[in-house]
Amino acid sequence: MQIHHISVLASNFTSNHAFYTHTLGLRLVKDTVNQENPAIEHLFYGDYLGSPGTVITFFIIPYLGHRTDGNHSISDLILQIPRHTSDWWAQWLTAQHVAVTHTADQLTFDDLDEFHIILREGDAQLTTAQINPASPVPAQNQIVKILGTHWLGPDPAASARFFDQFIAAPTDATGQVQLADHNFIGLKKAPTQQRTRFGRGSVDHLALQVADDQQLFAYWQKAVQQGWQLELFRNRHWFKSIYLRDPSDNRLELATPAPGFTVDEPLDQLGTHLVLPPWLADQRAEIEQRLQR
Repeated sequence: MQIHHISVLASNFTSNHAFYTHTLGLRLVKDTVNQENPAIEHLFYGDYLGSPGTVITFFIIPYLGHRTDGNHSISDLILQIPRHTSDWWAQWLTAQHVAVTHTADQLTFDDLDEFHIILREGDAQLTTAQINPASPVPAQNQIVKILGTHWLGPDPAASARFFDQFIAAPTDATGQVQLADHNFIGLKKAPTQQRTRFGRGSVDHLALQVADDQQLFAYWQKAVQQGWQLELFRNRHWFKSIYLRDPSDNRLELATPAPGFTVDEPLDQLGTHLVLPPWLADQRAEIEQRLQR
């Protein structure tokens, strides 16, 4: 099992869109709304295809307050860049007025909502089809995929048992849950017992990829049998998902790779229009007015 996507809270459409499409050079592959609350815009960024494992999504909530990273959180995002590109990225980010720490083959910085991002060199490369031709980032330097994140809670050992028992993903001696495609979840003890308060830059959930609908339903049944805190099953139109909580109260999603983002937009037009799932189509006029489209 590998990472499918990560979803984060953000405070402003314009600045978020500029940062992720221009500064980081990703493609907006789906412009939609939160299906539970259509008043909230939901943006999906990724490679040109919107490939699972490259996608970062944001719930845009204007005037969202500051967060408190307390006794549990998903604290950052590690993205892989090609080998020998960290010097270029350091210069590029600095030119975009991003404060960056550059050590060896890794760069650390925050987006405009103080969401922590790490770019780390690795051997994987984008295929020709995945390269975003409209990106200001040269093809040979573009972000390749999500590598991992850090998962903080009061009891990392309990989270390790959760991942081992539920998805058969072991935790190594360094505290990393080992996933497919060199992905990982780094388990750490939260530095405080203060209650977490979500705000801008908070991660809502991390999604891992299952093979298909059948495997997704099997994991639902497994979660019930093992007594984990199940929340929802949802057909998201572009994929199907289940949501649950680990013992630290961090939110995990399991999602299918199909049918994908081209189910309702041609590949060359991904992200160019506000797209709604069929069950929200009759609310389009109201939603567009609210979003000032």
